[in-house]
Amino acid sequence: MAVNVNVSIAKNFEVACSAKKAFDLLVDVASTTKLFPKLEQVVDLGNDVWRWEMAKIGAAGISHQVKYCVKYTNNGSTTIDWNPTAGDGNATVSGGWVISGKGDNACKIAFQSTGEFEMPVPRLMKGLVEGIVKSEFDGQVSTFIDRIKAKLES
Repeated sequence: MAVNVNVSIAKNFEVACSAKKAFDLLVDVASTTKLFPKLEQVVDLGNDVWRWEMAKIGAAGISHQVKYCVKYTNNGSTTIDWNPTAGDGNATVSGGWVISGKGDNACKIAFQSTGEFEMPVPRLMKGLVEGIVKSEFDGQVSTFIDRIKAKLES
């Protein structure tokens, strides 16, 4: 039996670098995803489609690995989006970056993402699992953003 858990997160932050530098890093999926914690691998499937495979997590005798495929699109300067595609997976994830310049050496970046994760747990445990998944997702995104900021400001 499995339950679906929905998560949503939005974070805004400022970085001491140009909007162009931020866009150039964030549009490079292979480089940017290396900064995401607990990511086992990301696989380039071609045509801007990537499969994310997270590290296995487990608690109370339950082990689970999140996998999903997304297609990346961008407008060439300020927005980068990802949306679910068919492929291997037990989750659907979408989201994006919006970059706003604040002068030559500063920019504001908005990050947002939503996901639906299929978790292999009894329905009775849904409330507990939702709390764990949401907390884990928020922690991973916060670490990811901290790493993005550090990379952009280095």
